[in-house]
Amino acid sequence: MPQLPPVDPVAADPAAVASSAVASADAADVLRTAVSASVRVRTVGCTSVKTGSGFALDAHTLVTNAHVVKGAEQLQVDTWDGHQLAVAGSVTATVADLAVVSTREELPATVPLASADPVGGEAVTVVGYPHGEALATATGVITGPVDDPLHTAAAQVLRLEAPVAPGSSGSAVVDRSGAVVGVVYAGATTGEDAYAVPVSTLRAALAAQGPADASARC
Repeated sequence: MPQLPPVDPVAADPAAVASSAVASADAADVLRTAVSASVRVRTVGCTSVKTGSGFALDAHTLVTNAHVVKGAEQLQVDTWDGHQLAVAGSVTATVADLAVVSTREELPATVPLASADPVGGEAVTVVGYPHGEALATATGVITGPVDDPLHTAAAQVLRLEAPVAPGSSGSAVVDRSGAVVGVVYAGATTGEDAYAVPVSTLRAALAAQGPADASARC
Protein backbone atom coordinates (compact mmCIF):
# COMPACT_ATOMS: atom_id res chain seq x y z
CA MET A 1 0.00 0.00 0.00
CA PRO A 2 1.41 3.45 -0.86
CA GLN A 3 2.60 5.47 2.10
CA LEU A 4 0.89 8.77 2.72
CA PRO A 5 3.17 11.82 3.05
CA PRO A 6 3.49 13.55 6.43
CA VAL A 7 0.56 15.79 7.24
CA ASP A 8 1.30 19.49 7.11
CA PRO A 9 -0.31 20.91 10.28
CA VAL A 10 -0.92 24.27 8.59
CA ALA A 11 -2.61 22.79 5.53
CA ALA A 12 -4.62 20.46 7.73
CA ASP A 13 -6.05 23.27 9.84
CA PRO A 14 -9.77 22.38 10.12
CA ALA A 15 -10.95 25.95 9.62
CA ALA A 16 -8.84 26.39 6.48
CA VAL A 17 -9.97 23.07 5.04
CA ALA A 18 -13.63 23.87 5.76
CA SER A 19 -13.32 27.34 4.25
CA SER A 20 -11.74 25.91 1.10
CA ALA A 21 -14.46 23.28 0.82
CA VAL A 22 -17.21 25.87 1.19
CA ALA A 23 -15.59 28.12 -1.41
CA SER A 24 -15.29 25.21 -3.85
CA ALA A 25 -18.90 24.22 -3.26
CA ASP A 26 -20.08 27.80 -3.77
CA ALA A 27 -18.08 28.09 -6.98
CA ALA A 28 -19.54 24.82 -8.23
CA ASP A 29 -23.10 26.00 -7.51
CA VAL A 30 -22.49 29.32 -9.29
CA LEU A 31 -21.01 27.60 -12.33
CA ARG A 32 -23.74 24.95 -12.36
CA THR A 33 -26.34 27.63 -13.01
CA ALA A 34 -24.39 29.10 -15.92
CA VAL A 35 -23.81 25.62 -17.36
CA SER A 36 -27.49 24.69 -17.10
CA ALA A 37 -28.47 27.92 -18.87
CA SER A 38 -26.04 27.39 -21.77
CA VAL A 39 -27.25 26.15 -25.14
CA ARG A 40 -25.72 25.10 -28.43
CA VAL A 41 -27.12 26.97 -31.43
CA ARG A 42 -26.98 25.25 -34.80
CA THR A 43 -27.70 27.35 -37.88
CA VAL A 44 -28.90 25.40 -40.91
CA GLY A 45 -28.48 27.65 -43.93
CA CYS A 46 -29.23 27.26 -47.59
CA THR A 47 -25.69 26.11 -48.35
CA SER A 48 -24.03 25.45 -44.98
CA VAL A 49 -24.39 24.46 -41.34
CA LYS A 50 -22.59 26.24 -38.50
CA THR A 51 -22.68 26.12 -34.74
CA GLY A 52 -22.40 28.63 -31.94
CA SER A 53 -23.24 29.01 -28.28
CA GLY A 54 -25.82 30.94 -26.30
CA PHE A 55 -27.42 31.31 -22.89
CA ALA A 56 -30.95 31.69 -21.53
CA LEU A 57 -32.21 34.95 -20.08
CA ASP A 58 -35.69 33.70 -19.30
CA ALA A 59 -37.86 30.65 -19.97
CA HIS A 60 -38.22 31.40 -23.69
CA THR A 61 -35.41 33.84 -24.52
CA LEU A 62 -31.73 33.22 -25.23
CA VAL A 63 -28.82 35.37 -26.36
CA THR A 64 -26.22 34.52 -28.98
CA ASN A 65 -24.33 36.40 -31.73
CA ALA A 66 -25.83 37.94 -34.84
CA HIS A 67 -23.23 36.23 -37.02
CA VAL A 68 -24.26 32.85 -35.56
CA VAL A 69 -27.87 33.18 -36.75
CA LYS A 70 -27.08 35.07 -39.96
CA GLY A 71 -28.32 33.27 -43.06
CA ALA A 72 -30.38 30.78 -41.08
CA GLU A 73 -33.06 28.84 -42.88
CA GLN A 74 -33.57 26.91 -39.66
CA LEU A 75 -32.26 27.39 -36.12
CA GLN A 76 -31.76 24.44 -33.78
CA VAL A 77 -31.22 24.89 -30.05
CA ASP A 78 -29.80 22.08 -27.91
CA THR A 79 -29.77 22.29 -24.11
CA TRP A 80 -26.90 21.13 -21.94
CA ASP A 81 -28.71 17.84 -21.21
CA GLY A 82 -29.31 16.98 -24.87
CA HIS A 83 -32.86 18.24 -25.48
CA GLN A 84 -33.61 20.05 -28.72
CA LEU A 85 -36.02 23.00 -28.47
CA ALA A 86 -38.18 24.45 -31.23
CA VAL A 87 -37.37 28.05 -32.20
CA ALA A 88 -40.09 30.66 -32.66
CA GLY A 89 -37.90 33.38 -34.19
CA SER A 90 -34.89 35.64 -33.74
CA VAL A 91 -33.95 39.31 -33.89
CA THR A 92 -30.48 40.80 -34.37
CA ALA A 93 -29.13 43.94 -32.72
CA THR A 94 -27.77 46.97 -34.55
CA VAL A 95 -25.40 48.14 -31.79
CA ALA A 96 -23.25 44.99 -31.61
CA ASP A 97 -22.85 41.38 -32.76
CA LEU A 98 -25.83 40.16 -30.75
CA ALA A 99 -29.02 38.24 -31.45
CA VAL A 100 -32.00 37.28 -29.32
CA VAL A 101 -33.69 33.95 -30.07
CA SER A 102 -37.17 32.99 -28.86
CA THR A 103 -38.02 29.35 -28.17
CA ARG A 104 -41.45 27.70 -28.20
CA GLU A 105 -40.52 25.35 -25.37
CA GLU A 106 -39.11 26.32 -22.01
CA LEU A 107 -35.38 26.56 -21.49
CA PRO A 108 -34.15 24.50 -18.50
CA ALA A 109 -32.43 27.31 -16.57
CA THR A 110 -31.63 31.01 -16.74
CA VAL A 111 -28.60 33.09 -15.83
CA PRO A 112 -28.73 36.67 -14.49
CA LEU A 113 -27.09 39.70 -16.06
CA ALA A 114 -24.54 41.64 -14.05
CA SER A 115 -25.44 45.20 -13.11
CA ALA A 116 -22.17 46.65 -14.42
CA ASP A 117 -19.34 45.86 -16.80
CA PRO A 118 -16.30 44.03 -15.37
CA VAL A 119 -13.03 45.80 -14.63
CA GLY A 120 -9.55 44.94 -15.77
CA GLY A 121 -8.02 42.07 -13.81
CA GLU A 122 -11.38 40.54 -12.90
CA ALA A 123 -11.53 36.74 -13.05
CA VAL A 124 -14.22 35.30 -15.32
CA THR A 125 -15.37 31.99 -16.79
CA VAL A 126 -16.44 31.37 -20.38
CA VAL A 127 -19.23 28.79 -20.75
CA GLY A 128 -20.03 27.45 -24.21
CA TYR A 129 -19.58 24.83 -26.91
CA PRO A 130 -16.16 25.21 -28.59
CA HIS A 131 -16.05 23.51 -32.01
CA GLY A 132 -19.77 22.81 -31.58
CA GLU A 133 -18.91 19.82 -29.43
CA ALA A 134 -19.33 19.16 -25.70
CA LEU A 135 -20.17 21.94 -23.27
CA ALA A 136 -16.98 23.31 -21.74
CA THR A 137 -15.82 26.01 -19.35
CA ALA A 138 -12.64 28.05 -19.54
CA THR A 139 -11.26 30.38 -16.90
CA GLY A 140 -9.81 33.72 -17.85
CA VAL A 141 -9.25 37.31 -16.84
CA ILE A 142 -10.50 40.63 -18.20
CA THR A 143 -7.63 42.66 -19.65
CA GLY A 144 -9.69 45.76 -20.21
CA PRO A 145 -12.04 47.57 -22.56
CA VAL A 146 -10.78 48.10 -26.14
CA ASP A 147 -12.09 49.33 -29.46
CA ASP A 148 -13.86 46.60 -31.40
CA PRO A 149 -11.23 45.03 -33.71
CA LEU A 150 -14.00 43.86 -36.07
CA HIS A 151 -15.87 47.20 -36.03
CA THR A 152 -19.21 45.53 -35.28
CA ALA A 153 -19.93 47.39 -32.04
CA ALA A 154 -20.75 51.06 -31.56
CA ALA A 155 -19.12 51.08 -28.10
CA GLN A 156 -15.97 49.54 -26.70
CA VAL A 157 -15.80 45.78 -26.14
CA LEU A 158 -14.09 43.57 -23.58
CA ARG A 159 -10.81 41.82 -24.21
CA LEU A 160 -10.06 38.80 -22.07
CA GLU A 161 -7.35 36.21 -21.77
CA ALA A 162 -9.27 32.97 -22.19
CA PRO A 163 -9.12 30.11 -24.69
CA VAL A 164 -11.96 30.10 -27.21
CA ALA A 165 -12.54 28.36 -30.54
CA PRO A 166 -14.99 28.35 -33.44
CA GLY A 167 -18.32 27.46 -31.85
CA SER A 168 -17.60 29.59 -28.78
CA SER A 169 -19.35 32.59 -30.35
CA GLY A 170 -22.29 33.52 -28.15
CA SER A 171 -20.79 32.00 -25.01
CA ALA A 172 -21.59 33.65 -21.71
CA VAL A 173 -18.74 35.30 -19.82
CA VAL A 174 -19.66 35.06 -16.15
CA ASP A 175 -18.12 36.60 -13.04
CA ARG A 176 -17.51 35.02 -9.65
CA SER A 177 -21.16 35.50 -8.68
CA GLY A 178 -22.35 33.65 -11.79
CA ALA A 179 -23.77 36.74 -13.49
CA VAL A 180 -23.16 37.41 -17.18
CA VAL A 181 -20.70 40.26 -17.77
CA GLY A 182 -20.19 39.70 -21.50
CA VAL A 183 -20.95 37.68 -24.63
CA VAL A 184 -18.04 36.20 -26.61
CA TYR A 185 -18.13 37.15 -30.29
CA ALA A 186 -14.55 36.75 -31.53
CA GLY A 187 -11.21 35.22 -30.70
CA ALA A 188 -7.62 35.94 -31.68
CA THR A 189 -6.03 33.59 -34.20
CA THR A 190 -3.66 32.43 -31.45
CA GLY A 191 -6.64 31.15 -29.43
CA GLU A 192 -5.31 32.89 -26.32
CA ASP A 193 -7.39 36.07 -26.38
CA ALA A 194 -11.10 36.60 -26.83
CA TYR A 195 -13.40 39.54 -27.33
CA ALA A 196 -16.82 39.95 -25.77
CA VAL A 197 -19.72 42.37 -25.97
CA PRO A 198 -20.03 43.93 -22.47
CA VAL A 199 -23.20 43.49 -20.47
CA SER A 200 -23.99 47.22 -20.67
CA THR A 201 -24.23 46.94 -24.47
CA LEU A 202 -26.28 43.77 -24.15
CA ARG A 203 -28.75 45.54 -21.86
CA ALA A 204 -29.05 48.42 -24.36
CA ALA A 205 -29.66 45.96 -27.20
CA LEU A 206 -32.34 44.13 -25.23
CA ALA A 207 -34.10 47.40 -24.44
CA ALA A 208 -34.12 48.38 -28.12
CA GLN A 209 -34.96 45.01 -29.68
CA GLY A 210 -37.78 44.76 -32.19
CA PRO A 211 -40.13 41.86 -32.95
CA ALA A 212 -38.72 38.40 -33.60
CA ASP A 213 -38.42 37.24 -37.20
CA ALA A 214 -39.43 33.65 -37.93
CA SER A 215 -38.94 33.80 -41.69
CA ALA A 216 -36.29 31.91 -43.64
CA ARG A 217 -33.41 34.02 -44.96
CA CYS A 218 -32.54 32.24 -48.20
